[in-house]
Amino acid sequence: MIDSISSLFVDIILLNASFFVSIWLRFGNLHDFKNYTKPLVFINFIFLIVSLGLGVYRSRYNFTRDAMRSSYKRLIMYVAVLTMAFLYIIRGQVYSRVVIMINFFVIYVFFEFAHSMMRRIRNMLLKRQAIGFRTIIIGADEWAYKFSQQISHLFGGFFHVLGYVRKKGERSSRVYKDIKDRVIGTETQLEKLLETFQPDVVFFVSDTMAMKGYESILSLCRQHNVKLKMVTPKIATIFQDSRIRDVYGVSLVLENWRIHFHRFNSRLKRIFDLVFVILISPVILPLCLVIALLIKLTSRGPVFFLQRRSLYKGGPEFYFYKFRSMYVNAEEIKAKLLEKNEADGALFKMKKDPRVTFFGRIIRKLSIDELPQLINVIKGEMSVVGPRPLPVGDFNKIDDESMNYEWHKQRGNVKPGITGLWQISGRSNLTFEDMLFLDLYYVEHQSIFFDLEILFETLPVILFGRGAY
Repeated sequence: MIDSISSLFVDIILLNASFFVSIWLRFGNLHDFKNYTKPLVFINFIFLIVSLGLGVYRSRYNFTRDAMRSSYKRLIMYVAVLTMAFLYIIRGQVYSRVVIMINFFVIYVFFEFAHSMMRRIRNMLLKRQAIGFRTIIIGADEWAYKFSQQISHLFGGFFHVLGYVRKKGERSSRVYKDIKDRVIGTETQLEKLLETFQPDVVFFVSDTMAMKGYESILSLCRQHNVKLKMVTPKIATIFQDSRIRDVYGVSLVLENWRIHFHRFNSRLKRIFDLVFVILISPVILPLCLVIALLIKLTSRGPVFFLQRRSLYKGGPEFYFYKFRSMYVNAEEIKAKLLEKNEADGALFKMKKDPRVTFFGRIIRKLSIDELPQLINVIKGEMSVVGPRPLPVGDFNKIDDESMNYEWHKQRGNVKPGITGLWQISGRSNLTFEDMLFLDLYYVEHQSIFFDLEILFETLPVILFGRGAY
C-alpha cells in the first residue's frame, strides 16, 4: 500500500514537471506555460483514471523491471491518444502538438529513471528487512513450497518466511524435500511458535475452502493479533487469463481499519454506481431497445427474465433482471438436466444448454443479457461491481458439512454486482470454490479503484466472450 501510494505521488509530480520541461525545450522559456493549463489539467485527470483502471498502482511488489516498463509504455500510450483526441474535440489548434509529443517522451524518461532508483531503494530495505512482513506458513508439503515460491516471485521478498508448520495429520514423510530444514514445528505447537517468532501474518495453505476443524488456528491468531490468510495453490490457474496478479490469499482475521473503510466505501460506491449508470445510459438505452425487439421477434415469451436471487443461503432476496435468453419453460427443463450439470456447488452450467434460444446464445456470449441489471443498480439492490448473486434454489446444493458455511455469508458484506473478479478470471470455467475464493478476496479489498480495474478488465472479456456460454 505504502509503495503504491508513494509511486503514484512521485509519478504525479514527474508528470507535471515533464510539462514544464517540454515547454522549455520547445520555446526556450516558460512564458507560454500559462496558456497550456487546459491540456495539463486534462492529462492529470486522464492519467489518474487510466492508471487506476489498469491497476498500475494497486500492487507494485510483483513488477519486474520489464513488466514495469511495459506497464508504463501502455499507460503513456493510452494517455497520449486520449489527449490528442481531447485536443481535436476542443479544436485546440493553439496548442503546439510538438510540446505534447515531447511531453510524453520526457514522461517516459522521468519514469524510467525515478522507478529504477525507487526499486533499488526498496530492494535495499528488503534485504535489511526494514520493510515487509514476518511470515509463517502452515503447511509443509509441495503446495506450501510452491506458494512460498509464488509470493517470493510476486512480491520480491516482501514476505520474510520464518518457517513452515506441519498441519494436523501431515506426516513428516510428506514434508517437501526443499523445506525439511525450515520446518519449525507442528500445528499443535502454534501458540508457542507465535510467541517465539512473533509473525505479522500467518498463511494457511489449503486446496479447499472447507475450513472446518481449523477454528483453533483462527482463535490463536486473533488472541495474538496476527493476520491469518487462507491461500490456495490454484491461484496461478485461476488468474491465467487476467492481468491481476497480486491475489495471494483471503483474510480470516480482518483488521479494524478495513472494517471502517468498507463502511465508508459502501457510501462512495453508491454514488459511483449512479454516476456510472447516468454516463452510459445514452449508449445503453438504444441498445436495450434493439435487443428487446429481437427477443420478441425470435421467440415467444416476455422480454425480461426475473428470478429470485441472493448472495448466500438465507440472505436477503431480490428479483434479478436479465434479458430472456432461454425458452419460457426453462425452469421445468432444468429439473431434468441436473444430472448433466457441468459445474459444482451452488452453480448450474452447461456448455450446450438446450434451454437457450438461438438469439439467446448470442447475447449470452457477449454478456449483454445482463444489461437489465442496471435496473437493480438504480433500485439499490445491486452494484456495478461485486460478487455474483445466485438463484435461491441453487443454494440447496451446498453441502454445509463439508464447507464452513460462514465463508458463504461473508459474500453478503457487499452488494451483489453485475461484474466481478470471477467474470474476468474464467467465468463459467471456474469451480464454485474458485468463485467463492475470488468473491471473498474482493470483499476484503473492495475500493472504487479496484472496481475501475475490474471494469477495465471486463471490456475485453465481453468483446471476446471468454468463458461465457
